[in-house]
Amino acid sequence: MFNQISDKFGLVKDLEIISLANPNVTPVFASWPQNVDIPCSAWFTLEYLFACTCTTIKLDKSHLGNKDLDKVLRKWKAGGFPNLERLKVYSHNIKNNETTILGMNLRELNGMVIQTDDESKKATINTGYGYGCIEMCVTPFD
Repeated sequence: MFNQISDKFGLVKDLEIISLANPNVTPVFASWPQNVDIPCSAWFTLEYLFACTCTTIKLDKSHLGNKDLDKVLRKWKAGGFPNLERLKVYSHNIKNNETTILGMNLRELNGMVIQTDDESKKATINTGYGYGCIEMCVTPFD
């Protein structure tokens, strides 16, 4: 059922995916809504995130970790995720340990403003909600 309706997601502004009824089903996103909120997002892999064209992405109970988020932020800095305005990820795998994100630990990253390589956008990174959470809010340069 999910795969049958996913080609219409581009017509949807806000989509909340509560759960997948069958854990053996691999969802296929033929299109993406403007905003997606997935409260139980353990199934939402880095590959899904890299393909996502949403402006707002919120993932709770994710399995993404520091290394994944480092890849995400580096891709954004290089011009990836052109539609992204806000990303918020809650995960027990986001930790203040030796695994850094953009070369920084979570404390150093909190409040940091980063920019795209072409200097067209900037983003503020917040990790101050406690470990296990990272949020990125994107704004264009004035």
